[in-house]
Amino acid sequence: MDANGGEIPESMGGHLVAATESCVAVGCKSEVEGDTEIVLGWATDVDPGRNPDFEERMETPSRRVAVKSVYGTTLLELAIPEEEVVVRIWVNDANEPDLVIFGLV
Repeated sequence: MDANGGEIPESMGGHLVAATESCVAVGCKSEVEGDTEIVLGWATDVDPGRNPDFEERMETPSRRVAVKSVYGTTLLELAIPEEEVVVRIWVNDANEPDLVIFGLV
C-alpha cells in the first residue's frame, strides 16, 4: 500500500489477492505454520522468470510503497518516482504461499 496508508480491501472474497486503488492484500501461510518470506523490489530485479500471479496499478501519493502486516507494522518499504505504480506479485502456492514477491514497475 501507499506508505501513508491506503484503503484496505474489506474482504479477500475467497481469493488469495484482493485490491483497491491504493492497497493490495495478499494471503499467506498461517503464522503458526511457519514464516513467510516477503520480497519487495523493482520487477526487473525480483522477477522469478515467469508471468506474475497478479498485476495491477496502485495509487501511491506519498511516492513510497510499504508492505505491512495485518497489524499495520511496516515490514518493507521502497521509495518510487511517481504517484502511481504497477504492482506485480508472484507467489509459490495458490492457497497459502510462504514466499510472496512484490515487483514494482
